[in-house]
Amino acid sequence: MSDGEDETAIAKVMAMTGIGRAGAEQAVIDGKRIAAKMIEAFEKSEADAAPKKRKARVSPAARTLSECRKRGWIAGIVERRIPFPRPRGTTIDLFGVIDIIAIDPAAPPGERTIGIQATTNGSAGGQGGRHAEHRAKILAEERSASWVAAGNRLELWSWAPAGARGKAKRWQLRVETYAEMVAAAG
Repeated sequence: MSDGEDETAIAKVMAMTGIGRAGAEQAVIDGKRIAAKMIEAFEKSEADAAPKKRKARVSPAARTLSECRKRGWIAGIVERRIPFPRPRGTTIDLFGVIDIIAIDPAAPPGERTIGIQATTNGSAGGQGGRHAEHRAKILAEERSASWVAAGNRLELWSWAPAGARGKAKRWQLRVETYAEMVAAAG
């Protein structure tokens, strides 16, 4: 406030309350201080309300490619994304079940090519959830058995956050081979 505005405010306070000049001046000073604190609190709350940046979500396929490369494998995505139905589209897996093909140069001949179905598994302990859905999908697809009979490996890789309660969670990999899937199905 300018001096003229202060004088006007002091005169109004004196007229409304009937207090003397010294009391009215103190009321105006207190009012300015309170107003400044309110403005500061408002600006801080606006800054706090600004949207926080989220970490980019990493797809199971990207996690799987990264893990394959850590193991020294050559890997590539073979699933196709088509834009229909809108808005998100859909993906088509190779032979109905394979998202990624990897080559393990250290494996014995006839076991070097690996078809991988990658998924997330949000349930506790890495059991059930999406893993079970994808296992059923692999076992229901006739071409899965043909892929394995041709001398290739087929694995289901599911990623789930794991860690102690209240602690940071780390993505943990669960791998199930085709032979394990068939044995579990009985």
